Amino acid sequence: MRILLLHPEDFPQRGPWSAQRWDLIVDLGMSSASSAAAWEQATHARVLRADSFRKGVEDIKQVRKLFSLGMGRLLDEEGIDWWELTSQIIAWETEAVLVFQRMISEIDGTAEIWATRPGWPTSAISALLKRPHQSFSQERSVRLSTRVRHYGSLLRRFSAAQIKEIFLDKYDSDYEWRSRLASPNAPLPEPSILLPTAYGNVSRMAAAYARLLPEQSFLLVATRQSGRLSDLPSNIQMRDLAAYAGGDEPIGETAAILEEWTKLKADLCAIPEFAVLSGANMFDGFPGWFQSGLRARNAWRKVMEREPVCGVLCGDDSNLFTRLPVILAARRGIRTVDFHHGALDGRYLLKDLPCDAYLAKNEMERDYLLRVCGLSPEKVVLGAPAPASSDPPQNGGSSDLARLVLFSEPYENFGMRAEEVYGELLPPLCRLARESGRGVVLKLHPFESLSQRTSMVRNLLPQDDIKRITVVDGPLSQQLLSNTWFGVTVESTTVLDCFVRGIPCFVCGWLTALPFGYVQQYERFGVAQILRSAKELDGIPGVLPGLRNSPPPMERFWKTAEPELLRRLLGVKSRTGAVAERVS
Repeated sequence: MRILLLHPEDFPQRGPWSAQRWDLIVDLGMSSASSAAAWEQATHARVLRADSFRKGVEDIKQVRKLFSLGMGRLLDEEGIDWWELTSQIIAWETEAVLVFQRMISEIDGTAEIWATRPGWPTSAISALLKRPHQSFSQERSVRLSTRVRHYGSLLRRFSAAQIKEIFLDKYDSDYEWRSRLASPNAPLPEPSILLPTAYGNVSRMAAAYARLLPEQSFLLVATRQSGRLSDLPSNIQMRDLAAYAGGDEPIGETAAILEEWTKLKADLCAIPEFAVLSGANMFDGFPGWFQSGLRARNAWRKVMEREPVCGVLCGDDSNLFTRLPVILAARRGIRTVDFHHGALDGRYLLKDLPCDAYLAKNEMERDYLLRVCGLSPEKVVLGAPAPASSDPPQNGGSSDLARLVLFSEPYENFGMRAEEVYGELLPPLCRLARESGRGVVLKLHPFESLSQRTSMVRNLLPQDDIKRITVVDGPLSQQLLSNTWFGVTVESTTVLDCFVRGIPCFVCGWLTALPFGYVQQYERFGVAQILRSAKELDGIPGVLPGLRNSPPPMERFWKTAEPELLRRLLGVKSRTGAVAERVS
């Protein structure tokens, strides 16, 4: 028997393996049942989808239990647990191990096993089978070709600015280079709320909250260039974390953490799941993460020392570098408030809430955090950010000129193949567009490349369909939404943007990638219409009239936070000068 382990970036019909016969192809990425059926027809081999063995939220809860076994061992002088912080980085790989453990019984360990390429996740299968496999990338010429294709793919997928950030994130994660180029800033003159950020989406929502308190000073500190904004309100000053980096190195602390890490890793490897991760080299990056993380911690310390920080409002505490200031502030008795820049944050299934309070934008988010993630009801408070001047409008675009919008996502980040997703969704959407005399908009996520996605569309579709498609990047605009007939997405949080504007949005539930139960929550609150297969796309026009005749209860999904609520949560003075009372 011959078995092929298919890497998430590869296809059965392409590559040196496509000319050979296989009895079983094991897809280690995420593919739909229809893709698997097409592969079986093309290759005459059975296809086993690892994705079909996932248990979603149940798996994530098990990952948290596994991570808890290492807590309390890697503490720095601030009391920060570095295993708690850094274990989140391998959450997806740990979940994959649970999935592969179930799937492995379907793989004949005595068979001839090949992999389309070495490394993760094929290395995990070898660790589970306790035997090596052969790889098509072992030969030098093939390795070189694979590497060229990999870097070529990166160049196509990301802009020059994004590639620069990826490079700096990897090779200057401790800000050693960037700190030398950053200019120091004079401290702010009055008490300010710190807004830590790494991404534009976080910054924009943080700015929207800051607009609710125009008399209050805010300090936005970006850990990377993509977190900077050019159109900040006047009460926000912007800085780079690199301007606070450099100086004394935490040499002693780093050595102590690394020494204890050696002991902890040995103990963790006695647990089967961690033994697989170690055998797949997933622990190799931890020493570097500890070293760069401690230096970033010191940079945030300097922010606290130099700036008059009186509170922290954080929109992404799953990011190691933006969670650090929250922990540091809490240890200094500074009020901390959390929010999430998307619709839902399933990471709370994996982590604790480090803040004094959490601002939920609507009842759906609050219900998710309480019921699914188990957060304390006393800490989750309703309060959406300030809307833009004309946002949100009602009822979307119902005119004959309104277009169908596919809200795309960086599918590759989840082990999916964008080409397969587009191949399932774009042809039926183009067919609906032809029949209704409309156009199709492919709205890209900030992490997607305009040139790469445009090229992909041109390679997938006939010329008549290409003419109907407009590929759009950049922030989600009011103009686009006001001219949207209906939206389609796999799992994008733009479902909420559509919902509050009365725009029907359809979620492709059969392609769901994330294990957090987002689609089920959307369905529970009627935020989106859930499709179970690509065939149901054809029926969308028939259900639209009923959806537009039943407008959603907007007040439940867009209740802007009262300024006084924000003041109380952050512990800052009100307009009258009285000190806002603290929230228990």
